[in-house]
Amino acid sequence: MKNKEQDLIMCLDLPSLPLPKGVTSRFISTPDLTFHIIEAGATPVQDHPLIVLLHGFPEIAYSWRRVLPKLADAGFHAVAPDQRGFGRTTGWDTRSFEEVDLASFSLTNLVRDIVVLVHALGYRSVHCVVGHDCGAITASLCALMRPDFFRSVVLMSHPFNGSPTLPFNTANEGSVEEQAEVAAQGGGGGAEGSAAASGIHEALARSGRKHYKWYYSTASANTDMSSLAPEELHRFLRGYFHLKIEEVVQMPYYYIMPLDATMPEAVERHMVDEPSQGMTSHSWLPDDELAVYVAEYARTGYQGGLNWYCVRTAAGGRFTKDYDLFAGKKIETPCSFISGAKDWGTYQEPGALDKMTSGAVCSDFRSLKVLDGVGHWIPQEAPDEVVQTIIELTAGLNV
Repeated sequence: MKNKEQDLIMCLDLPSLPLPKGVTSRFISTPDLTFHIIEAGATPVQDHPLIVLLHGFPEIAYSWRRVLPKLADAGFHAVAPDQRGFGRTTGWDTRSFEEVDLASFSLTNLVRDIVVLVHALGYRSVHCVVGHDCGAITASLCALMRPDFFRSVVLMSHPFNGSPTLPFNTANEGSVEEQAEVAAQGGGGGAEGSAAASGIHEALARSGRKHYKWYYSTASANTDMSSLAPEELHRFLRGYFHLKIEEVVQMPYYYIMPLDATMPEAVERHMVDEPSQGMTSHSWLPDDELAVYVAEYARTGYQGGLNWYCVRTAAGGRFTKDYDLFAGKKIETPCSFISGAKDWGTYQEPGALDKMTSGAVCSDFRSLKVLDGVGHWIPQEAPDEVVQTIIELTAGLNV
């Protein structure tokens, strides 16, 4: 790993991003990370309620470029950071799959990153934390762990499925062997690498398929995607952003990949198999904007973002035991959920959305919006609706 001074010099030498009017970019130094953020809002910024926007994978802060100026127009100071492992933020463990310390990508550490950044910006609370895709996981955990600090939360594409459920009353029931089996099946602190999950993957393999999260947790995933030539990377990311805007009829090809395919190969096969879908992502992601993603991932590779998946899928919840601290806890802050009607990501954890809307995992759920004609990439596809959802949720909060 480079030191922070070297990282910052490298970042300052990077080309500027093509940002909309009123949106700016800068670096924020903190004890662990040097954050790259893009932001919009009146000055002095501390006089305006803070909105923090957290991107997903394979996104970067740039994915909020259409949302930021609209929030600024509504009177907020809106900030979107490149999260740990992504984009131009530096200071995280950049070592290879075999050597990286995944504990540095733990769930509580991702929340700590945002708390530290907010303090560095000169705030002592966040009016609303907003997350899309895997950024919605971080946003939901921010609200769960620090409801005093994150005053409301908007989630997109990834509903909150609840805090950990630990093995309960095992001291008084069953044999030692039975208790050990219960511990192996549950108590993973929100991890997805349980014994039960292992059985599912064996069944998928027998059908010639594999789940994308577990593919992303392999040593080869970063190389498969990072070794592409620039024109191949452009085609891959174009197809990737297109893949998640299909009609929700059955689980799409992207989630359950061919067993023998890399992600670029799976994307290529899908685009060949369904040419009638067309490249509809051009309407909200023209080539000059897609080029930003191509350039960033050509420079950084994908391992930083893939580390997030490795943490979640590690056997026995090895890297998510910190999450057990919040077992049984609900999100207490006001919460809303918005997604596209064509977004299968909303349903990949069956029942999660129902848990949110019923109050089972969120004690103050306010609104659910499902937008017709919109797919997975809602901050870019429907920025007006995203901003309206944030404004409506925060209207009742005291500044």
